[in-house]
Amino acid sequence: MAATVDAKTVIQSVDPKRLAGSALIGTLTLEAILLFSAGANNAFTARQLPSHVLAVIVGTLGGWIFELFRQLLSATSNSLTELGRLNASLGALTERIDYQETALGMLTSCPRHNDALSKLIRSSMSDNFRNIPYVGPAAYLGYLRSAVEHADGYEGVQRNTLRWYQEGAATAYLQELKSKRMKFKTRLFVIDDDEAEQMERDLADQALLAFYWEHTGDVASYWITVSDYRRNYPALIIPRDFALYDRTLLISYDEGRQILSFDVLDPGQSPQGQIFRTLNELTRHQDAAFRPVPRSAGVE
Repeated sequence: MAATVDAKTVIQSVDPKRLAGSALIGTLTLEAILLFSAGANNAFTARQLPSHVLAVIVGTLGGWIFELFRQLLSATSNSLTELGRLNASLGALTERIDYQETALGMLTSCPRHNDALSKLIRSSMSDNFRNIPYVGPAAYLGYLRSAVEHADGYEGVQRNTLRWYQEGAATAYLQELKSKRMKFKTRLFVIDDDEAEQMERDLADQALLAFYWEHTGDVASYWITVSDYRRNYPALIIPRDFALYDRTLLISYDEGRQILSFDVLDPGQSPQGQIFRTLNELTRHQDAAFRPVPRSAGVE
């Protein structure tokens, strides 16, 4: 789609009254020049008649040309303005089509999780695609519950200490994950250094441990501090909270900024998946800085 200036259309759209007015002004201007140059006594003699006729013709043509040129400039300016609007609209349309194509690609490449993906996509399309702002912890857990329903495997990172599950009203999510039969379930607590003492206290709290294992079920659970994580596994990203279902559907969460993000990942290439590939490989040989969450206080 393009905006163009058609000279024939411009000519046809010229107001006859404005055209006549411009012609009259042009004629009067040349007549005034003629009168001034010939003098009042000689201006209307027979000798000056051809000059008057020429002044009328030239003045009329000049006025017409001036008016046409003015209209053409105005039409060009309007066309450029309209073209700018069209380009902006086309850009917005192209961006929306790109989002829709990407969203469709996500749905077709991950059909098992279409229900959860559809909810995530609908929530994010009104803002920045793949990101949903103003999501509280309860809403985040609600999206996770939608994903659990169709998942055959779960891997997740938790950046809070153990008591977050008890204080954050996460019981329903834990129980739903517990009740869903899966091939694998693994959770890793990555704890900031200034929260390490709190995590130690949580692990020493028999009632809290009992609550966690009662509600989470057979989820293999490990923990590590950020400093140990960086020192032992420098090639791995420092993750934020996330849940990875079937090593494909990623739902991650920035609790401080209350932004939820999601994506469909390549199971063998994602940096989130690499965390758990490393964890699984090292814990099989008991050569890891990842420490298991004990079943009872004082027992590793």
